[in-house]
Amino acid sequence: MTTSGRSESPAAPPRTSEDLEEPEIAPLIEAPEPPRRVHRPLDLVRLLVSSAGLVVAMLVGAFTTNTVAGIDKDVTNATEPLPTALGVLITTGSGLLMLALPAVIVVDLLIRRRLRILADGALAFLACLAWVAALQSVLRQVANADALAASLTAAQAADPAITGFSAGVAAIATVAQVGRQPRLRVLATVVFALFGLAQVTLGATAVAVLISFLIGRVVGMFVRWAAGTNPSRPSPRAVVAELRRAGVELVSLRPRHLDTEDPVFFDAVDTNGRALVVHVLDRDHEGAGVLQAFWRTLRFREPAGRKALVSLRRAVEHEALISAVMAATGARVQAMVAAVPVEPDAVVLAYEDVPGPSLDEIEELDDARLDATWQQVLLLHRRAIAHRALTGSNIVFPPDGGAGLRFSGAAGLIAAPVAALRIDLAQLLVTLALKVGVDRAVDSALRELGTGRLAEAVSALQPVALGRTSRQALRRDKTLIDTLRDRILDLLGAVPPAEPVRLERLRPRTIISVVALTVAAYILLDQIAGLDLVAVITSANWLWLAVAVLLGGIRFVGAGIALTGFVAERLRFARTLIVQVASSFLGLVAPAGVGGAALNVRYLQQAGVPAAAAVAAVALWQIGTVGVTVLLLVVVGLIAGNDQARSLEVPDGAFYTLGGVVAVVAIVFMIPVGRRFLLARLRPYLAQITPRLATVFTRPARLGAGVFGTILQSVATVLVMSACIEGFGGSLSWSVVAVVVLAGTALGSAAPTPGGLGAVEAVLSAGLTAGGLDGATAVSSVLLFRMLTFWLPVLPGWFAFTWLSRKQLV
Repeated sequence: MTTSGRSESPAAPPRTSEDLEEPEIAPLIEAPEPPRRVHRPLDLVRLLVSSAGLVVAMLVGAFTTNTVAGIDKDVTNATEPLPTALGVLITTGSGLLMLALPAVIVVDLLIRRRLRILADGALAFLACLAWVAALQSVLRQVANADALAASLTAAQAADPAITGFSAGVAAIATVAQVGRQPRLRVLATVVFALFGLAQVTLGATAVAVLISFLIGRVVGMFVRWAAGTNPSRPSPRAVVAELRRAGVELVSLRPRHLDTEDPVFFDAVDTNGRALVVHVLDRDHEGAGVLQAFWRTLRFREPAGRKALVSLRRAVEHEALISAVMAATGARVQAMVAAVPVEPDAVVLAYEDVPGPSLDEIEELDDARLDATWQQVLLLHRRAIAHRALTGSNIVFPPDGGAGLRFSGAAGLIAAPVAALRIDLAQLLVTLALKVGVDRAVDSALRELGTGRLAEAVSALQPVALGRTSRQALRRDKTLIDTLRDRILDLLGAVPPAEPVRLERLRPRTIISVVALTVAAYILLDQIAGLDLVAVITSANWLWLAVAVLLGGIRFVGAGIALTGFVAERLRFARTLIVQVASSFLGLVAPAGVGGAALNVRYLQQAGVPAAAAVAAVALWQIGTVGVTVLLLVVVGLIAGNDQARSLEVPDGAFYTLGGVVAVVAIVFMIPVGRRFLLARLRPYLAQITPRLATVFTRPARLGAGVFGTILQSVATVLVMSACIEGFGGSLSWSVVAVVVLAGTALGSAAPTPGGLGAVEAVLSAGLTAGGLDGATAVSSVLLFRMLTFWLPVLPGWFAFTWLSRKQLV
């Protein structure tokens, strides 16, 4: 047998002389040999879990210094009554055992001739020494790590009590997989426990000891996963021999999916001519799909959130049970004929296959075959069994007529809830519609299911309920589900559809909202640190404060009027106004203007405006805002003629920022690849701006509304600042306030921080002070101005964003 060609394999040494015997006729084996090294998915999961544990341990050390010190004291007090000789014996003996443990592991690896694992262990040991040295250096130099350094430092020691040697030994034990060998596992557990206890007794902290072992665990798992381990997968010849021992004589064995280099499913034929499916389960595939299953379980409710079977034994038992109960329903499914172990870490399952082409392979499908497919699924559902994988590859049409079902891996659910059965129906509807069209798929379902069951299927017609293959197909045909739903509702007539199945536990927009609120809270705490906001608010004139709040609300009215004017399509003003309020919430997690622009584009798309046209409309609105701002600055300067207004200087940082942006754009356009990339993506939107301009300028009322709304928004913003200044008893020319607010807000917003935080406050404070306002009054006025225009709308903005999301308006 060769790994690249498909020819009969030569004879290989049997696994054991007693168990494996040469067949009289060598079967034709077209399967590749297992690879020399495999990257096990479960090792990656363990690496992530160990890394998370290390992070948690370091956070505990950083934020619970007193608790850690109390634990260390309790351990020390508990060991004080021990005789001195016993204490010396424990400390000395644990150190000697820690020195002896790696030697024992090395000898074991040499005896078993695991030289590659020995080299990986040596690499992990050296990596631990380097990592620990780097961590100790960082903790000594970083001032912000004082709390963590204190919790890791041994008594009367200058350096953190994280030992590279103990971490290295833990790494070697991890790479060598001592947990798979009972005697070494017990020895390593005792040595690590005694060494940790001895270290705490000698003055080290418990957190330092734990972090040392976790560092070794993380490094060892990374090396083990990245370098790979020896495969536990049996060779194809061993699979054939074990099935022969179970009474199943094969004449051929070939991978089911010819394009995979790591097959676990095989098509086989026995001496009686039966077509078989052979599934090989081994340790190398333990944990496959765990991360995806964890995410789906976290995001979706049952039964959409599927669980991955980590244990080899549980996977075998689940698959065997599903095969038995499905066959008992009378459905035409794969029947198990053998389940045999292949020592030490694999199990081979053999099924009698359902002959015939699959739905993906068949060219034409008549109505009788369609109806037979529904009948097979209904046989399972009558016993409350959900198939959970009704894709084209698992639906088979035997030569003698009818239909059959295949299953694989962790598919199938016994005692399935109603929601799981409805998802099955929805999945089959989509699968058949993709093959034969919506009309034929729905008509066949109506004939077999009836109106009641078909109404239940509509409730689960959601992309998130479908398998990965179906979701990929729906990306190419995005209207299929809507077409299916409309067709079914037309057929149902007066029969009401069932309530939609709630599958999502956490929606992406919910996660985004939580993250945004967390970031906002962090930024807010950082902004108000050291400031007495209560004193700032209470010292202001409440009448002027009320005026400022009212003017702040008018700003959103102006923004809503402006967007309505610059969009050719008719928009509902109330919803447009709510969108502008919601934009204030998104301003917390994006640079100024970016979050609001993205939300407005999404709102216009949901309102029926094409994507390119929506982007062009929002861009036109922003261009109009810049033009109105510049025009107002010119008008203010000409009318007021105020020397103070003209003397206000633009900060140098603004020129640096503008120059940097221009330089980056110029460099990108100088590179042919960058120029083609940008033009290819900008051209569709630029092409929309010309007709948008024509539409707006040929409708004076629309243009007037857009300009009026922009002016109203800008003037209201200036008046808010004027009211804040008056509220603190200050007085400043309206022209100076207008120049500072309009120019300062625009310049400060150029900073790449959410809402221009920090930059806007600095520019406005400097501008008002330069315009002649007292420094303390200027700072108080700017803080109140930012609270009213930036922070106060956050909570209403979050409620508005949540409402818009729930109504699917954004």
